Order: sequence, then structure tokens, then C-alpha cells
Amino acid sequence: MKRTLFALLLITLFSVSAPALIQAQVSAPFRVYLTFEDGPTDAYTPQILDILAQYNAKATFFPNGYQIAGREAIIQRIVREGHAIGNHLWIEPPVYSGAPAELVIESYQRTEDAIRAALTPELLAIYDAQPRIFRQPGGGAQPFPAVSGISVISYNWSVDADDCGWGVPGGAGDNYDDVVIDNVLNTPRSLGGARWNVYEQGDGAVIAFHDINRVTGRVLPVILSELQAAGATFEALPRPWDQPGTMPIALGTRPVYGAGVPGYTLIGEVLDVARIRSAPAYDAAILFSAVEPGTQITVSGRSGDWMQVSWDGQSGWMHGDLLHERGAVSALPLVQ
Repeated sequence: MKRTLFALLLITLFSVSAPALIQAQVSAPFRVYLTFEDGPTDAYTPQILDILAQYNAKATFFPNGYQIAGREAIIQRIVREGHAIGNHLWIEPPVYSGAPAELVIESYQRTEDAIRAALTPELLAIYDAQPRIFRQPGGGAQPFPAVSGISVISYNWSVDADDCGWGVPGGAGDNYDDVVIDNVLNTPRSLGGARWNVYEQGDGAVIAFHDINRVTGRVLPVILSELQAAGATFEALPRPWDQPGTMPIALGTRPVYGAGVPGYTLIGEVLDVARIRSAPAYDAAILFSAVEPGTQITVSGRSGDWMQVSWDGQSGWMHGDLLHERGAVSALPLVQ
């Protein structure tokens, strides 16, 4: 709870102090794709929809087919409020990655039939206008099996909130909200493979949540508030550059950055006593020998693991491990 309150305090400080530190010369897209799987549930899906509406955020829901009967009104509300629906198969076992193709296809079609049966004709027309999207339970190692008449984009995630607590160090107790917040916004703490936060993934980040437990509704306002302050927008899948028949995101892969957007800057927070150097190298001349933890600083470029920063009227370089950036790192200009 203390870490959650601290995160809320940081949001307040960030939203107040950021304009004084930085006025971005140009804007860059920071589209974040929130996804919720394994529902719908009576207890949690409506609560999540209420929170999304408060932040004018769109999202994508991946229901299990067996959960739909008796909850048709929730499925209808999802579509009516502008969110997307993807197919998460009928029930998780036995269709995890590596399951026989015919079993996956059968489970997909059964769930598709349940989704369609839950929608009114008006909402079904909206659903049919949406490209088909699919998520393998547990994440996929390959795209949906090739089959005539079914064309889908297979979506894993690039940011794992671990809001069910499966990877929480020491096991999930009653309150692991701070771990979930760190997994999304700060240094991820859940175990189980390589992880990156939403800022490191940048524009196009896909975050995996669930709508089956109480933790998600508690942390979502904290996460949405900070990301909105950092310039993020929340959209429903698919991402505009993804194509049917593909699996655009491979689990556990390091973010790949391009040239960035010239003139784009963001806010970074110094995590430990840090030096600013004249070039992106440990043997470069020291411009400032001790920038204190908690200092907010303008970040204007990147080169490898180093970040170009502006501080006290000078431009220099700080190692990325000593900074927590709040914005789309992928948009920072690459400095050769």
C-alpha cells in the first residue's frame, strides 16, 4: 500500500512539474493497447469498463467462450462502448501453445459462435467490421493455424502486468498492487523471463491484464493516470500496422528502436546518484559529478544504453540504468 501511495504521489508531482521541465518541440505517438483476458466476470469486468470510461480509454477484451453464457450484457457493453473483442478460445486447458491445430481451431470457432450469439444485430455489425484478433491462452509461439475462412491477427503482449500474481516474488498475498504497478510503469519485479515496462516498449505497447480479480481494478487508475500524464493514448487492437495471418509480438523479445522522432523529448527521473558525461561512454569527461536521486531531467536522445540529457543549461549523457524515463523511449531520436 505504501508503494501504491508513493506512485500516486509521483503522478501528482509529475503532472505538476513536467511542463516546467520540458516543452516538447514535437509530439510523437505513444499508443498503448490495454488488454484484458479470461473474462467476462460479473464482479470485475463492469468495474474495469467503468474505469476505462472515466479515462476515455479504449481497450481489447479476450473472453473465454465458456464465460459468455449469462453475461451477454457485458459482451454487448464492451462493443457498445467502443472496445474490441478478441478470441481467447473456449477454456484454457487443453489449448495452450503447442496444442494440436484442430483442437485450437475447434475451440476458436466455438468461442466465435458464442460471441456472435451474445450480440444484437446492431452490435454484431460493429463486431464484424473489426479485424479478427486472437490470443492463445498462456501466449503463443506461432500464429493461429492456417485454415480456410479464418483470418486473424495473433496477439501476445509486450508488457505483462502479472495482475494475477503468478510471478510475484514469494507468492501472491492479498495485496501485491505495488508489484503490478512496477511491472507496468517501473522496474518489473515479477519473476519468469525477461520483462520491460511500458515506457521501454514505447509506441504500440500491448499490456496484458485480466478481468478476473480485484487487484486489476485497484491498480488501473494509478497506471492510467501516470500514462496519460506521460502523453499516452489508449486504443483498441489491432494496431494499424499489423496484418492478418501474423503474430506481431514474440514473447520475451527486447524492444527494437528505430531512428526516433527528431525533436522529441521526455522526462526522466534519476534513480541513483548519477554523473553526466560529455559523451556516451564511461571514460568521457564528467560535466556533473553528482545528480541526486529523484531529480527530474529532460531526456532528448539515445545512443545504445546511454541517454542524452539536458541539465542546468548543458547537454550531456547519462547511462540509462540510472534513469527512469516517462514517455515513449522508442520515439527518442537516435544520436549517432
